[in-house]
Amino acid sequence: MLQWAAAARPVGAAYTCLAVKRLLARLLLVLVVLAVLFGATEAVLRAQGYGAIPSIWFDPRMGTRFHPDQTRDIYAAGNRFMHTAQINGLGLRGDEPDAAAAGDAGLRVVCLGDSFTFGWGVEDGETYPVQLEAALAARTDAPVDVVNCGLPGYNTWQEARAYEAIARPLDPDVVVIGWYLNDLDPLSFGTTGTLAPLDHPLAGTAILDYWVRKLRTGPRHFEFEGLDRERADELKPFYDANRPLVEHNSGHADARPYVERNLRDLGALLDAIEADGSLPIVMVFPSAAQVDALVASRVNDPPEAYEEARATIARIQADVTELARSRDVAVVDLLEPYMDSEVRPYGELDTSHPSVHGYAVAVSALVDALDEAGALAR
Repeated sequence: MLQWAAAARPVGAAYTCLAVKRLLARLLLVLVVLAVLFGATEAVLRAQGYGAIPSIWFDPRMGTRFHPDQTRDIYAAGNRFMHTAQINGLGLRGDEPDAAAAGDAGLRVVCLGDSFTFGWGVEDGETYPVQLEAALAARTDAPVDVVNCGLPGYNTWQEARAYEAIARPLDPDVVVIGWYLNDLDPLSFGTTGTLAPLDHPLAGTAILDYWVRKLRTGPRHFEFEGLDRERADELKPFYDANRPLVEHNSGHADARPYVERNLRDLGALLDAIEADGSLPIVMVFPSAAQVDALVASRVNDPPEAYEEARATIARIQADVTELARSRDVAVVDLLEPYMDSEVRPYGELDTSHPSVHGYAVAVSALVDALDEAGALAR
């Protein structure tokens, strides 16, 4: 009996080994079949024009972000192609951060903001962060690295979270906050039509594109983490219906809740940057409507009427400047430089964003402010 048991063991072990091999072979066959089906489906869907949508995704911490390492086509209103934008490994526009400028070895500047900072309407080499890097490099022998953290559609609340998630780990010497009038927008939902975070591994595939367009049945809005949704939902309808009033008459009683809300967000962001030992600076971009209205008033109206118009239309600039200076933070208000520019500082295809010249005017004013703040002596 014992001899039979001893002889049976090798036979049983061999049978188990054979069963495992058969199972693995079947699994391998299933994987091969799935890979072939995936590849064939991908090819068929690409032939039908799918595969373009999954270039963005929704990060609940901060909002819509670009998938890394891609080239994105940028269009003006009316689906008119303007240019491409190279997105780096961080999901940001421009080159990868330069390690040579990290720490005390050089000067690293991080630019927070929305589409104005991103450079909507200009080529990769024409954005203000790229122009700023060239201008600063001409002023010092140390390595200079300017990182473009501008993400289209962001407001100040989102930029504070982008600072925490993306900019702070870069340990910047200077943080430039690009402020624009639509920062007053009380966002309550994530951008419609974007992808949820779990879709990220399939980014760029036609299968995911087809799912987004044809098969997804869930909500097209995504929730921000940590947002006061109840208050945002109260404010959003009036803002959407009365945006010109809120942005160009911010002293109006109905506009003040939006202004005060944004100023609190801006103050919190400035405090966070300073607590990390970085130098913050605020750069305020005017709208084309502000510039056009005030240039016309300066030319056609009596001085008293012009000053009254400026006090009303540019009240938000005064509010942002007052907040920043109360914290000893430098402010670059581009309203006057844009008004004085002999060349219109806005684009032709997209008339609401600065042109290459408009960004050059901004960089000139910003370099002067950084020099005055002592940032170039670092």
